[in-house]
Amino acid sequence: MRERGCPACLAARAPAAVLFLLFAGCVISPRVGPAGASGASPAETVRVHVSYREAPLPGARVEFRRSPAEGAEAPVAAGVTGADGTALVDLPAGRFFLVARWMGDGDFSRRVAPGDRYAWFGGNPVYSHGGRRDLFVGVEEIPPLPAAPVDLPGVTGVAGIVSLDGAPAEGVHVSAYANAAGAFRDLGFAASSPTGSDGGFVLDLPPGEYYLVARKRAGGGVAGPLRKGDLFGFFPGNPVTVPDGGVVRAAIAATRLKMRNIPAYASGYPSAATVEGRIVNRSGNPVRGAYAALYDNPDLLNRPVFLSDRTGDDGKYTLPVPVPGRYYLGARSGYGGSPSTGDVYGRYEGNADHAVTIRNGDRLVIELEVAVLE
Repeated sequence: MRERGCPACLAARAPAAVLFLLFAGCVISPRVGPAGASGASPAETVRVHVSYREAPLPGARVEFRRSPAEGAEAPVAAGVTGADGTALVDLPAGRFFLVARWMGDGDFSRRVAPGDRYAWFGGNPVYSHGGRRDLFVGVEEIPPLPAAPVDLPGVTGVAGIVSLDGAPAEGVHVSAYANAAGAFRDLGFAASSPTGSDGGFVLDLPPGEYYLVARKRAGGGVAGPLRKGDLFGFFPGNPVTVPDGGVVRAAIAATRLKMRNIPAYASGYPSAATVEGRIVNRSGNPVRGAYAALYDNPDLLNRPVFLSDRTGDDGKYTLPVPVPGRYYLGARSGYGGSPSTGDVYGRYEGNADHAVTIRNGDRLVIELEVAVLE
């Protein structure tokens, strides 16, 4: 199959303040295979390092789930960290969400509460596609809920605090997401102003159900991939229900990320399918130094799921796909955040949402047309 794309025009999007909430940590137990998998050979072995305030945390339960909605289903794999704060987990191929919990009373059957420790992995979703790797997760203690606000007349929404190491976290954006479909990778439904010196935030929201996420990028800004040293938090009470005329209280514990949030160069992994072709300009000439990339969001922003090597003089790319599925295909001269003036950028234009569905054994040949953004 051969398909040709057309130039992509990127409308500048001024992100509303992005909100990100911090979760305390995630971990797994000594070598635990996929839950319920009878003899299935794992696709990848993951070593999870869980820490609390820079110290290894034993006794933390780590869960890999297929859905970001906690409690919606049983985890695919789970376990508890050992004395060194690490655990080995065997995962089947697929896309998962990693969560870690440490309960003061050891009761993992209940929801987390103030005094427990919790984290939603800042690098979610995790794609399992072969080999071994290490994930680093820092958990934080869940703070008590703030006092009910008394000075928010006429406000419907969420009011709360963001903390780091038990102290108020300043300069953090908290975002509300109307659903979990995009894995909280886009800008969300609404966002708060940066938290002040007291860590406080207010989100004015219509009645409904929301997921709260908090982020602070060390380099500034409200868009782009999270990196080592950034702050991230996920409200353990997600989703919250905002009643008509009511204000929900929320306390979010942020953690400083230890991971390097970089895209996966798919050429280093076993391939279940392949997308290949050329990257060309409007005149049909090959473009050197561009990537082909698969994303999990239709805006083609933030970190790609899989990335090809840079094209050479012939403009050809090969993009192995270790985990088949539905992705959004594009090409650009860099990755992370929004393309800017002077960047080479294009999207697959075979359909309105730039999506491709890739099945096991597929070999798709797609030519991507790019333009220099002005």
